[in-house]
Amino acid sequence: MTPNRRSFMRAVGAGSIGAALLPLTSGTAVAATIITIRGAGADIWSSEDAFHYYYEARSGDFDVVVRNTALERTEANAKTGIMVRETLEPDAKNVMLRRTPSGEASLQWRPAAGIDTLSTTSGGEDESEVSGGSLEADWLRLTRSGDVIEAYGSTDGSDWTRIAQLTADNLELSSDTYVGLPVTSHVEGTLCTAELRDLSGLSPDTNRDIGDVQVAGSVSVEEGVPFVSTEPPTDVEATSATVNGDLTDMGGAESAECYFEYRKVPTESWQTASSTTLSSTGTYSAELDDLTRRRYYEVRAVAEMSDGDSTTGSAVTFGTPSRANGQSGENGPESVSQFDLGDGFADPAPWLDDDTPVIKITEPTTRQFETALNVDGPRVVVFETSGVIDLQEQQLTVTNDELYIAGQTAPSPGITLVRGSIWLDSSDNVIQHIRVRPGDAGNDSGWEPDCIFTEDGTENNVIDHCTATWGVDENISVGYDTSDTTVSNCLIAEALQDSSHSKGPHGYGSLIGNNAKNVTLAGNVWAHTLDRNPRLKEGTRTVVVNNVVHHYKDGVWMDPDTQASIEGNVFEWPISEQPNVFGDGGVYVDDNVLNWEADVPMVGDRITELDSRPLWPDGLETLAADDVREHNFRNVGARPADRTAHDERIIEAVRSGNGSYIDSQEEVGGYPDLSENTHTLDVPQSGTHAWLRQWSREVEEDE
Repeated sequence: MTPNRRSFMRAVGAGSIGAALLPLTSGTAVAATIITIRGAGADIWSSEDAFHYYYEARSGDFDVVVRNTALERTEANAKTGIMVRETLEPDAKNVMLRRTPSGEASLQWRPAAGIDTLSTTSGGEDESEVSGGSLEADWLRLTRSGDVIEAYGSTDGSDWTRIAQLTADNLELSSDTYVGLPVTSHVEGTLCTAELRDLSGLSPDTNRDIGDVQVAGSVSVEEGVPFVSTEPPTDVEATSATVNGDLTDMGGAESAECYFEYRKVPTESWQTASSTTLSSTGTYSAELDDLTRRRYYEVRAVAEMSDGDSTTGSAVTFGTPSRANGQSGENGPESVSQFDLGDGFADPAPWLDDDTPVIKITEPTTRQFETALNVDGPRVVVFETSGVIDLQEQQLTVTNDELYIAGQTAPSPGITLVRGSIWLDSSDNVIQHIRVRPGDAGNDSGWEPDCIFTEDGTENNVIDHCTATWGVDENISVGYDTSDTTVSNCLIAEALQDSSHSKGPHGYGSLIGNNAKNVTLAGNVWAHTLDRNPRLKEGTRTVVVNNVVHHYKDGVWMDPDTQASIEGNVFEWPISEQPNVFGDGGVYVDDNVLNWEADVPMVGDRITELDSRPLWPDGLETLAADDVREHNFRNVGARPADRTAHDERIIEAVRSGNGSYIDSQEEVGGYPDLSENTHTLDVPQSGTHAWLRQWSREVEEDE
């Protein structure tokens, strides 16, 4: 190595590191300088933050630019970026231009100390100047001029797009602030690594943890290092592709051996492609000709320098097509249930065709499953294994649209997720034939998961033939301002009553958030859930058809400015005198029954009964209420023809009028331990819809 070419400093935990680092000159970019920050913490959000911060004290205006070249995906909402905050207290007033592992950049801010944070994607959408509140950006720029703060993103560091502008009407920051680079893992006790370069306008001299992070973060800075980036592949065919890299800095070396590593998603072993020797910076390529059709691949550029250094670019994901030219063929058999997954307002996976890549889960691990969920592109997730996936108190957040989870493809006894939840912060998704059982996960205060939840503002999501039990907040819920959501043929049961929720007893069935439009709830069973069966919040438009509500205090609870068609439902074993449909709003009710001669009104006094349906999906046909119990008992849950002991226990208890409310999964046998069986899936080149539907029939129909 060339003497004195590199200076390196590593600081573990909090403390000052400024004097030992080569200084970064304010206002100018220092070439080939890599800043690596490792930070833990639950989040930079809500009313308090937890993260690692590399910063300097500043007074007055600033113009800071940085390029984020890598961000570890510890969780979908891990983040780094540029921040200005008024104090170093966890609840301080602040503004952050954030970037997440998806590559999307957006702006968030806390208007006053100790209050909830807003962002251009949640709560502060009116301030956004870009569609959806975020944009894809590697380069970030945050400026301050007096009381005006502006956030920009760029893909090349030259052409900038303004994301938002904040003024004193949004928040007032004092002149004296702390400006720097934050990192949070969004997972308590787990470090997330962020790599940043091309920093200008800032000379950070201190790093420390802020808030409760449980494990200390760190910062390292390297100068004079080589750098290679992975460029998008070209000429992608069913079994081949051209992969591309760009060696932009050799770090003083005379030559570099440049090559690529690639692998299928989500397997771990990298394969190596042929190499090229470069004696100067520039681009290079290689041909991959051993790929499998209809798969996603990760590829990363690598350069090994003649002086012993090496550099690896961030991985780029690409999918290979089939040879069927995208034709989807026949749809295949409909569901055994009265309610097919397309009978609601949602259109199930309109993007799915015979070119859509398929991701195989071969081990029941969180790593494989989360990687598959969050590939950026249309994907079908299938299972060559059964078993329990222990989420270890994680909320798996799906931030990319066009996901199809096909739990029906797993061998018996299927897939169960425990100690965690799925949060769909995306649209055009289908989840079928899985079980989600969060449980109390140690009964720590503040553990408040739903089983499955669609985020505010999402649309066209289908949750079909799933089992959702042991939620602490709700079991299955639909977010605010959503549209076209279907929940069908689901077993929604045994929400934990007095568990770990911060508000105390709070285990409920389903919440339909304010202004959710065109929600279909069909053929489900709510059992042993005290309240919200379902709860229809203000402004919602909902169809509630042919469900069983069993052992409940509150049935369908409606707010003002709600409209619903409530037909053919069965209510049984109420434990209060509350009407089954109560609150406010306008409702068309027909053929709903109350079993077992319970003396409870069907409709409350404040409900306005309508003469006709205010909304109804095209083609949806109802069952007579007298047929609903047995139909639903045969058809609800993840695998009606292949039920696990917990699902069978719940169904038999409801059928016979038994069962009880629970505070912990330990009262009913605890978390399951399922066999890890395997089989090989032969993914078809054509007829994808029919293939998935045939697998559904296998787990729905008891021969």
